[in-house]
Amino acid sequence: MMTDMKRTKNYFFTTFLTLLLSIGAFHAFKTLLSEESIAIDSFTLAEPEETDVEEDTTTIELIEYTPFDGLVHFFHKLFTLEKTKEGSVRIAYFGDSMIECDKIVLDVRKGYQKKFGGQGIGFVPLSSLSRFFSGSIQYEYSPKWDTYCDFCSKKSSPESLGVSGFVSFANSGVWTSYRKGSLPLVNPTLFYGQSSKSDAKMIITADKENVDSVQLNPLEILNKHSLASLPNELKIIFDNADSIPFYGINFSGNSGVNVDDFALRGNSGLTLGEFNVALMNAFQKEFDYDLIVLQFGMNVLKLKPGPYDWYESGMTEVVNHVRKCFPGADILIVSAADKATKYGTEMKTDYKLTKLIDTQERYARNTRSAFINMFQIMGGNGSIIKWVNETPPLAWSDYIHFTAPGSKKMGNLIFAKLDKEYEDFKVKNNLYAEKNENE
Repeated sequence: MMTDMKRTKNYFFTTFLTLLLSIGAFHAFKTLLSEESIAIDSFTLAEPEETDVEEDTTTIELIEYTPFDGLVHFFHKLFTLEKTKEGSVRIAYFGDSMIECDKIVLDVRKGYQKKFGGQGIGFVPLSSLSRFFSGSIQYEYSPKWDTYCDFCSKKSSPESLGVSGFVSFANSGVWTSYRKGSLPLVNPTLFYGQSSKSDAKMIITADKENVDSVQLNPLEILNKHSLASLPNELKIIFDNADSIPFYGINFSGNSGVNVDDFALRGNSGLTLGEFNVALMNAFQKEFDYDLIVLQFGMNVLKLKPGPYDWYESGMTEVVNHVRKCFPGADILIVSAADKATKYGTEMKTDYKLTKLIDTQERYARNTRSAFINMFQIMGGNGSIIKWVNETPPLAWSDYIHFTAPGSKKMGNLIFAKLDKEYEDFKVKNNLYAEKNENE
C-alpha cells in the first residue's frame, strides 16, 4: 500500500514538473516565435501591397469617382471646338414634361451657343404633343397625322420609333408647318425611314412660295432630304406616303453646339430601352452625339413608395442600351427636382424623393455616367415651396413643374454647373497651357 502511494506521488510530481517545464518552454518559444512571426507577417503583407498597387489604385479610383468623370469625351470635344473654332458638338437632351416646350433645354442651349457658337433648335418631330417651343420656334400640323411615341397607350413597334421617341405616319394630304421664333429655321432637313413605297411625294413651301415637289426614296433604314436654306416659314405637304415612318426635321448649324430637346411627357425613362439599335446607330452616324442627357424620375414617384431597386435595375439596362445606340457619346443623369406633397395641412418635400435621388445617383455611378443633383442645385429640401412663393413664381402650384422664369433659372443652373466642371477639367488636365501655347 505504501509502495502504491509512493508511486502515485512520484507520478504526480513527475507530471507536475513536466507541465511546468512545458509551460516555461512554451513561453520561451512564444517570445522567440512571436518576434519572428511579426517579422515574417510584416514582410509577407508588404509584398502583396507592392505587387497589388495597380489593382488597389483601380479600387481607389472607383471609390473616388466623381460625378463628372463620365464627361471626358464631351469635355475634350468642347475644348477642341473652343481651341480651333471648327467642328461641332451635339447634345441629345431626353426628359419628361419638365423639359416640354423647350423648357430648361432652351437655356442650356443658349449657354453653350453663346460660349461656343451654334445655331438652331435642333431636331423637331413632324407631329407630337407640343406645338410650341417657348418661343424658340412654332409649329403646327395636320390632325390627320398618325403619331406614335414610346409612352403613348397607342404604340408603334419599337423598330419604327425615331430618335426623339416619336414617329409619324402620313395619311393623304397631311402637312406640317414651322415658323421661326427666337431661333431661325437653320438648314431644315427631313429624316424618314424605310418603306416599299415608290411613288410618295412631298411639296415644300418656303416663305409662302412653292419651292419644289419631291419624290421620296425610302430605301434605307434612315433617309434625309434638305428642304430649304434659311426660311422664315416652312410648310411640307405629303402625298401617297402612308407607310413611310417620318421622324422629323433637323434645324441645326454646321458648327458650334447643337442641343436637341426630346421631351417625353409622363415618361420614367425606362422606355428608352425600346430604341432600335440599328436605327439609332444610323442617327448617330448623322448627328454624332457627344452627350446624351437623361432627366427623368418625377413620374416614378407616382408608381411606388420605394425602395427603387427595380428602377435602378431598369435604368442601368437603359443606360447600357443607350450606349449601344449612340456609341462614343457620354451620358449625363440629371436627377428629379424637388417636389412637395401635402402632409396634413402642410406642404413638405415628398418623403420618397431622397430614396429616388439616391437610386439615380447609384445607377449613374454604376454605369460610369455623369450626375447632376437637380434637387440640390435648386436649393434642396423645401425649395420647390420657395419657388412657388417667389414673385414672379418660379414653379406652378402643383409643386412639380417650373414656370417659364423657373425653367430659365434651372436651365442656367444646369449649364453653369456643367461649364464650371468643364473649366475645372481644363485646369486638371493642363489644357489652359495647351490653349495658350496654340494662341
